[in-house]
Amino acid sequence: MTHGVWSFLHEWAVYEYLNARFDEGVLRLKPVVKASTPVLKEKWKKVDELSPITDSRFPDVKSIQLSGETNSRCAEVKFTTSEFNYHNSAIQTFQDFTTKNGFILVLAHDYLPAGLEHYKIDVFELDQSDFETWCRVNFARLYNRQIGNRAESRIWIMYQGPNFNQGNSDAKPARTSHIWCPTENLTGFDLAPRDRVLFVKTSGSSTQSIQKAYLKHIGVSEKWSLEEIYVAEVVSKIYNRNEYCLRRKLDFDKPLWKIDPKQKQNWRWNRVFEFRPLIRVEKKISMRKWFDSDLTNSFVEAVIQTFCYQKSREINLGTYTRTLESLAGVSS
Repeated sequence: MTHGVWSFLHEWAVYEYLNARFDEGVLRLKPVVKASTPVLKEKWKKVDELSPITDSRFPDVKSIQLSGETNSRCAEVKFTTSEFNYHNSAIQTFQDFTTKNGFILVLAHDYLPAGLEHYKIDVFELDQSDFETWCRVNFARLYNRQIGNRAESRIWIMYQGPNFNQGNSDAKPARTSHIWCPTENLTGFDLAPRDRVLFVKTSGSSTQSIQKAYLKHIGVSEKWSLEEIYVAEVVSKIYNRNEYCLRRKLDFDKPLWKIDPKQKQNWRWNRVFEFRPLIRVEKKISMRKWFDSDLTNSFVEAVIQTFCYQKSREINLGTYTRTLESLAGVSS
């Protein structure tokens, strides 16, 4: 990747890459300088913890913990190591940076700038090949992010799990709290404020029976019925759970939903977005009948994939409109 391309993408592209790859559980870094001494043996380190990167104030990464290290650190993102100059231009904040064992995170290491070798600084490289691949795949999204918000909102199908309707003394049901955890296939590029979500509830058939019939192209069970479509508008970005709790002044150690498993320090549902209700349609309708209809087949296809594979699915405006029109003339 040339410096010119990097200038276009700028450092925020790395922020997006770091956040996305960490959420996927595959983020890794390569130490190239240790205590201002070159590291000659290549050895990658997995990132175990990463605070969401929300601004470019020095240091860019406020907290990061690498595999095999007991304490979290901070990091500053640069294109090359030689661009780092805080030891000359921001003495006090640089001292804080070194106190926290901060390191420089670069796309390509060239050399330590003059004077930095006295501070026993560490330098890590990104997986450059993976970063380039990710940027190519997400180029349109990165471009749209650079020039502003998406021009059009998107519409998503999500399935109402138990947490949507059940609560207890510690946590309200999502239909009341208006917060939900996105499925793993959604990132901040996909789900954004002003998008709409159709939270769908069905009954009458198991995941296994629907999936088996769907894969064999024999339609869906006669017993499978639509129960409710809860239409909501997304009103926040996707937050890391810790950041969400900090913003809302909530106890990070308390559950956000009734079924909210936690292992050691890690919550199973570790991301949060907020929504506001728009309309709610309760009506028992045969999904088999809708599956066989040209008007609503695409909607049922999305519901099947969401229900069986636990992944959110996008539908277009036409599908959304036809679905609501089929529900006894309910408008959007």
